[in-house]
Amino acid sequence: MDIGLNISPNFISQLLSNGNKYRDRAAYRYFQNNSWISVSWRAFIHHIKQFASALLNHGIKAGEHVAIYAANSPQWTEIDYACMATKTVSIAIHSTVSQQSLQQIIDETEPRLVFAGNAELAKKLEGLLKPQQVVLLNGSLPGCQTLSQFAGTAPREDWCRAADEITPDDLWTIVYTSGTTGKMRGAMLTYGNIDHQISAHRQVLPDLSDSDSSFCLLPLSHIFERGWSAIQYAWGLTHHYCPAGPQIIEAIKSAHPSVICVVPRILEKIYLSFNEHLERLPKLSRTLLKRSLEAGKKYAALVAEDKKPNCWLRAQHALLDKFIFAKVRSLLGGKLKHCVVGSAALVPDVHEFFRAIGIFINDGYGLTETTATISSTPLGHSIPNTVGTPLGGIEIRLGENDEIQVKGPNVMRGYYRNAEETAKVFTADGFFRTGDVGQFLPNGYLRITDRLKDFIRTSTGKYVAPQHLESLLCMSPYIDQAAIVGEGRSWIGALVVPDFKKLQNLAEQLGIQAAKIQDMLRNSELINYIQQQIDAILKDEAKHEQVHKIALLEHPFTTDNGELTPTLKLRRKTISEHYRETIEALFA
Repeated sequence: MDIGLNISPNFISQLLSNGNKYRDRAAYRYFQNNSWISVSWRAFIHHIKQFASALLNHGIKAGEHVAIYAANSPQWTEIDYACMATKTVSIAIHSTVSQQSLQQIIDETEPRLVFAGNAELAKKLEGLLKPQQVVLLNGSLPGCQTLSQFAGTAPREDWCRAADEITPDDLWTIVYTSGTTGKMRGAMLTYGNIDHQISAHRQVLPDLSDSDSSFCLLPLSHIFERGWSAIQYAWGLTHHYCPAGPQIIEAIKSAHPSVICVVPRILEKIYLSFNEHLERLPKLSRTLLKRSLEAGKKYAALVAEDKKPNCWLRAQHALLDKFIFAKVRSLLGGKLKHCVVGSAALVPDVHEFFRAIGIFINDGYGLTETTATISSTPLGHSIPNTVGTPLGGIEIRLGENDEIQVKGPNVMRGYYRNAEETAKVFTADGFFRTGDVGQFLPNGYLRITDRLKDFIRTSTGKYVAPQHLESLLCMSPYIDQAAIVGEGRSWIGALVVPDFKKLQNLAEQLGIQAAKIQDMLRNSELINYIQQQIDAILKDEAKHEQVHKIALLEHPFTTDNGELTPTLKLRRKTISEHYRETIEALFA
């Protein structure tokens, strides 16, 4: 069903319109006891009405602050939209944020209420707020309100009256981001920012309609998933919520989504898993499947470049799609047609694989400060190592050192209570400085080279862009994570987090007796084996981009230890501090 190009400038009005339009259709589904439970649009709007009424009944006024400190859930979204209906400014807090950062956010924003995901998170708020200011989404804790207690009163008829007074310049939310630098800053995003993104995406996602469904995979506390949720609810899609964990892949398969937003590592792991399965097949089957993929890649590449495949290739692809590629797509539910990828670069091999099996890879680019998307890939024309073209109404230019700079209705107002940092990231003529380095290709597509602050300069004067190399290293089945190091050194090395299960299997294959993980990590034969894999992976890279030595780490980089951002980017400064001795030993 065509839902047109014109989206209401007021998101809440569009939400209410969809509630009347779809009524008993599923607005969302949530995963519980290994099955999906549907919630209608009628019930969805009623929940928002209850939470908005409760905010008003608790004396929360327009412009005051309310924080959401929880993992993904339908209630996260419903409370967020209740804040919009009452013009309450929502503060999005990552559930894995450090105690120091949590205190900074609470001290700066002074929220009237905080919605905590559970008792464990609520305990982290002790001493920062009065217990009665905390509302638990799940469980209970003495002194705190449960969600049912908070929303227990009868809904009010004036619950969304404030929404009629919303202007594009009004503050919608404050989203704290540390990026990869580690310093927290609250990006102030307006209603005009999110309304523009909803409208602008309609033009670049014409294949999606209210007959499609999506999957809530990334943290709602980050603007990527949160912005996408607003887009899909504005367009009448059905959303799916599932707690993070090993059941995610099976949940996606049973939900049958037609579109998902992901970070590259998710697709990379699916790709590596497929390749492992491929290598276990009999030789004839393996050869047939590899040739099929090559034909699929050739067909998809021609289509992406607006070139018409010949009759033989078209007929071959039709057969392959029906009997082979469709079976691969069934592993992700069978209906997935559109994959929005952001946060980091996707390795070309992975991009080409998904494109070959008939899943459109929409590599996009954006930041918290730009309300997510700056550029997006035109439908059917995905090109590896690019992030598409600018969204409508957004101007992109390359500044000094080819830094990507942006101006448009999607750019934040500034950092909350931080005029100094705000001044640093805006040019004199009003462009936002992203800190990313890029280039425009002849076809108008944007390519991201790396982060300005991430560039590693060796003692020979050569610059190394680490993200590209790290993505390549993670194509080894034995490497789960990698961090390139070597600032000021004559060569570069890598801190490598291995896939411990595969490392154990490798040790057994090589006849290495190692009772403990620590013994395997220090075993020279295993280290040399992985080093040889890295040498093969990087054989086409420049001499100064070759990784000469690696150190195997016992513990993964995580958001909990502050070494990853919520969207799984490396915080290099933190990693360098945590592994200072390991790095020194590596270069000794």
